[in-house]
Amino acid sequence: MDIKIKNKTDFEKVINLTLVDKDFEEEKKTSITNIGKELKIKGFRPGKIPPAIIEKEVGLEYINQNAIELALPRLVFDILKDKEIQPAVSPSIQKIENKKDKYNVEVVVSLWPKIKKLPKTNIKITVSDIDPTDEELEEQIKAVAGQFAEVELVERAADSGDYVTMNLTTTRNGKELEELTVQDHLYEVGSGIFSEELDKKLKGSKAGAIVKFQDIPQGNREGEEAEFSVLVKDVRSKVLPDLTDEWVKEILDFDSVFALEEEFKSNLTLQNKRRAVSEFQNKLVTELISNTEDVLPEQLVITEMEAILRRFLLELEQSSISLEDYFKATGLNEDKLKEDLTKQATNNLNMILILDKVIEENEIELDDFDLKEIEDHLKTHDDTEDEMEITSHRLNLENEQIRNKALIYLMNAATPIDSKGEEVYLKDVYTQDRETREEE
Repeated sequence: MDIKIKNKTDFEKVINLTLVDKDFEEEKKTSITNIGKELKIKGFRPGKIPPAIIEKEVGLEYINQNAIELALPRLVFDILKDKEIQPAVSPSIQKIENKKDKYNVEVVVSLWPKIKKLPKTNIKITVSDIDPTDEELEEQIKAVAGQFAEVELVERAADSGDYVTMNLTTTRNGKELEELTVQDHLYEVGSGIFSEELDKKLKGSKAGAIVKFQDIPQGNREGEEAEFSVLVKDVRSKVLPDLTDEWVKEILDFDSVFALEEEFKSNLTLQNKRRAVSEFQNKLVTELISNTEDVLPEQLVITEMEAILRRFLLELEQSSISLEDYFKATGLNEDKLKEDLTKQATNNLNMILILDKVIEENEIELDDFDLKEIEDHLKTHDDTEDEMEITSHRLNLENEQIRNKALIYLMNAATPIDSKGEEVYLKDVYTQDRETREEE
């Protein structure tokens, strides 16, 4: 096999291969076997046709073309590995030409481009305040106290948060739906368990009211309506326990109400910090991308967009949603979806280029801990993976790991501030996972 490599553009290389039979000998056998399984020849069972008959039927040229296509992933992989070339996307076969006893093959390899200059990184990013508000604290305490609440009968109409004792009968086409039919059921108005419309109808209803309506039951993916019939037997109000030092000590095992509030404040602060970290990261990424002016290779954007589309369609399929139903629900169309996916692909790729530039300029490397994590992950995978699959998987894991380190570098370079313009300390949250794993 003869190999020639030349540059096509700044981000593309062309590999010209000259192949002879021995370069794809094993794949030729596979090619004949595969073709034989598809052929239908009188007097032979599929898969049992002799190679000579198959060659006569389809021609040696067709067999060789098929064999070369099977061999190229292996051949190109070895070349890229030997020349230390890292493609951004799967190499593309441009042509396969038969020249007497040899085959000339042209393969184009797209490389990751490099941005010329990093956008400004020491920037300020405004995030939501992390100090819990009085309302957040009160809501948390009410939620805990509500677990020990009692209910008492009231003469007024039901409101959200009240309970009603009800008989509920649900039918579809005259047939009772047993899972949505209950008697003497204590139901919290606003919980949305049976249907959204049920809560709307119950609000303002008094004891003795009979409510009938049609709605789609909760969890009904097909969207089929059912007939609901409700008898409100009574209305009950939730009565929260008095929050005293004695009560929280006896029931919640806290020394005092103050101790309970401090615990909730601490938990809410951590929760708000985690939300702020996500906000900080998203806004930082958006800001950096918006200040990047480099033009991406078109094929790279197309490949990334197609990958995003495949993942999106798989998610729809797993949720039993057709693309047509998605368009109806969102008001989008095929052109708008393509536009959104192209933008998302461009943003993803620009961020990768920014991270790679950070890695290059700051000589960020994987340490022993990172490499051990990758090896441990690879051990959990299928032993049947061949060398090419394992190497490709390891490379993807290494790229993901080192880019995560570059992202943390960027987060450390930027400054999160609150609504008052004061710096917010978030490093203890977004570096915590790594430190915890190292301790373990």
